[in-house]
Amino acid sequence: MLNQRTPSIIAILLVFLSLLLVYRCGTPTFMGSFSWAIVPLNIYQWKGIWLGAFVHGSWDHLWGNLIALAIFSALFLIQFPTQWVRFWLLQHLIASALLWCLGDVGMDASRIGSSHIGASIWVYAFGGFILTVGVMQRTKQSMAIFFLVLLIYGGFFWGLLPVDPKVSWQGHVSGLVTGVLIALWKANQWLPPQELLSESDADEEPNEDAEWEDPYENL
Repeated sequence: MLNQRTPSIIAILLVFLSLLLVYRCGTPTFMGSFSWAIVPLNIYQWKGIWLGAFVHGSWDHLWGNLIALAIFSALFLIQFPTQWVRFWLLQHLIASALLWCLGDVGMDASRIGSSHIGASIWVYAFGGFILTVGVMQRTKQSMAIFFLVLLIYGGFFWGLLPVDPKVSWQGHVSGLVTGVLIALWKANQWLPPQELLSESDADEEPNEDAEWEDPYENL
């Protein structure tokens, strides 16, 4: 039942992220009072570890992530039609915790303790998973999706570099690493059962129409 409602769950999540930004824009104290941002290694704002990915700083920030997340979710469902919810929950927990541990990496002393927000951590987790599955399986379908991701998001890997100080490249790295690890761990288990194209001769049923031979006929 849950698997049949996966598209609805994705749509509700995307709408919720939009409504959250509307509420944040109308409530300037929202971020501070609820501590939703991921603040690396700060145990006093532990709630932000699990909530930071839901918050966005602007509409451009939000829509960029929503479009990418919708596309990657569709590509994910083509290969794993019953596993989206499991993957989303798993990657969210792991990637958020990883970002909380590594969020200050590469920053100078004046910026230590900065905050991280945005669903791009999910986008990179889905992207890392899909690309890794393509390398692992090398089927026509997985490779087609692999190259489609590279074609549509050719600049996907640029987000892993500390080019823009306003962009959380640590979040992108955390998401990508998480997606790769989950693919190595779970992808083969999550594949839908494949029908056998042919059976071995040993498994074939005997031909009832074949002429019966008397083993003692030539004695």
